[in-house]
Amino acid sequence: MHPASPGWLARRRVALGAVLVGQVVSAFEGTVVTSAMPTIVRDLGGMAAYGWVFSSFLVASTVAVLVCGKLADAFGRLPVFLGGMGLFLVGSCLCGSATSFGGLVAFRVVQGLGAGALVPIAMTISADLYTLAERAKVQALLTSTWGAANVLGPLIGGWIVLHMSWRWVFLVNVPVGALAAGLLAVSYRDPPRRALGPLFDVPVREPAVRAGLIGAGFAGGIIYACTAYVPLWVAGQGRGDALAAGAALVPLLVGWAVGSSFGVRVLIARGMRETITGSFVIVLVAAVVLTMAVSAGGAGPWAMAALAVMGLGIGPAASISLLGPQTAVSWTQRGSVTSAVYAVRMFGGSMVVALLGELGGSSREASVGRFAAVAVLAAGGALTAARLAPRVLRVSGARGPGSVESEGDEVVEVASRDGAVADGPRVEHLEAAAILARVVDHRQ
Repeated sequence: MHPASPGWLARRRVALGAVLVGQVVSAFEGTVVTSAMPTIVRDLGGMAAYGWVFSSFLVASTVAVLVCGKLADAFGRLPVFLGGMGLFLVGSCLCGSATSFGGLVAFRVVQGLGAGALVPIAMTISADLYTLAERAKVQALLTSTWGAANVLGPLIGGWIVLHMSWRWVFLVNVPVGALAAGLLAVSYRDPPRRALGPLFDVPVREPAVRAGLIGAGFAGGIIYACTAYVPLWVAGQGRGDALAAGAALVPLLVGWAVGSSFGVRVLIARGMRETITGSFVIVLVAAVVLTMAVSAGGAGPWAMAALAVMGLGIGPAASISLLGPQTAVSWTQRGSVTSAVYAVRMFGGSMVVALLGELGGSSREASVGRFAAVAVLAAGGALTAARLAPRVLRVSGARGPGSVESEGDEVVEVASRDGAVADGPRVEHLEAAAILARVVDHRQ
């Protein structure tokens, strides 16, 4: 079948749809649970170990992410994604049936081990399916879908707690995850495999990779601290039920979706250094305003506006910390690099959530300390990006397995007016289609 035929393009769209649904599962897991946590603590107890419901999941995900990226490069994206989804769904069922807080933490480890294969492998698949020029639009679609799921997650979680049971915030993952696995199984086919090689094959000497890893650590700490402790702060002030606690995250997540959608365009126009540094500065200003608002006892317009602006900054900071390293490495390293970035993000998040949990419960003083820590993380992210991130992002010219080389390997200018993205080998539309024909299922 011709690689640009309607049937081939349709299968590519189905594969992208599966990736999107997989991202919805991960996004729901991050925010549906956060709005339900105050109710879960009241039901099962365990306030002293509140943060470990998040940290156990994140630590397990970090371990799985590190391993799954390399396995996906060696043995294929599809089996790793399907295996991870299966483990994730089993963990979700176990969490939904937990009868003690300790059991819930243990089952979150199982769930986290499966989740470690989902987002990084889904993002790697999307990078396989589209060229850099196409990826700007696809990245906007992926991040918008992620943001929409995050926005709906707290509201759905709060509604579930009020009208059903907190157990269903875990069980709701099962039908959505099964749909994602089924769609990908019928639409995606892995390219030729290669030997396993070293487990941790991440080119940390590459400036874009090194800066992306460090930026991801700071971004993860900020993201997970906010998603864990903003609902707790609202619930602790007695300002509403589980639905209100979850709704408090909506400004942050809307800003995140909007910021991520234009992050790629800013990267191409201004370069990696300016994009990530400027994004963390936005987060810093917003975190300072939020800390002052919480200290004054307010959860009104100033606090909500600060969360929205924080989302505008953390969106591009997180997405460019991933896209930069992905663009700078070859196909054979893309899975490992993607997983490494996500692992560092999760590790940063798990450590920050656990440490901030030591500040106490939901008192105003504890919340002020947590949001002040977010401001410190943002300042650290801005300073390290300004020093380490490359201004010029070089596009790797390595093709995927089975690629078709263009005559002369013509080089084109990818950057805009100031050359923020350097030259890279040109991949024409039909050539890219020929590469992707080896990736998308073409069974007749």
